[in-house]
Amino acid sequence: MALRLLGGPAVLALGLLGCGAVRQVTETLVGLERLQFRLAAVSHARLAGIDLARKRVLADFTLSEAAQLLSAYRAGKVPLELTLEIAVRNPNDGQAGRRRLPITLARLDWRLFLDSVPTLSGSLAQPVEVPAAGEVLLPLTVQLELRRFFQERSYEDLLRLALGIAGAEGNPGRVTLEVEPTLSTPVGQLRYPHPVRVVHAEFRP
Repeated sequence: MALRLLGGPAVLALGLLGCGAVRQVTETLVGLERLQFRLAAVSHARLAGIDLARKRVLADFTLSEAAQLLSAYRAGKVPLELTLEIAVRNPNDGQAGRRRLPITLARLDWRLFLDSVPTLSGSLAQPVEVPAAGEVLLPLTVQLELRRFFQERSYEDLLRLALGIAGAEGNPGRVTLEVEPTLSTPVGQLRYPHPVRVVHAEFRP
């Protein structure tokens, strides 16, 4: 899918450039393929301070861990911390009429969904260059209070939710990110016109 973001401030900036510069910038942007995103993995998950890496079912928690989790649940605070590994692919490989160009991701605004429930939102503001025909991994560490977003869940249901998302046999398919990328270009920063839903199953532009 070609990147069609030119408008507004970018058009104004083009108007301030000479004809040669305008031609060079236009040739760079026209036909440029969008970056593609995929949720590669969910890692480093901790529930109320307890590592979930080797937990598959409720019986995997020790008695002391279960007591710690139950105490946290009764106190109304069950924090889940995890790292989302976002794979970013640059399809501009110089083949099939595409230009071979690196792309700089200037900013990535995101919103996190767990089991289709909207939770946290934020931004990754550190610029990252994605090489032509290459991929990079963006680690996004988040911490959220599960009871805030899943108040109706029982103690056991909440634990199953955390294990289902981030346990040893967790399913990253239960995690979705909605992202709005901003790219750096010779005429300034260009923002995608529509959000991209990032899932585990496939890369999406």
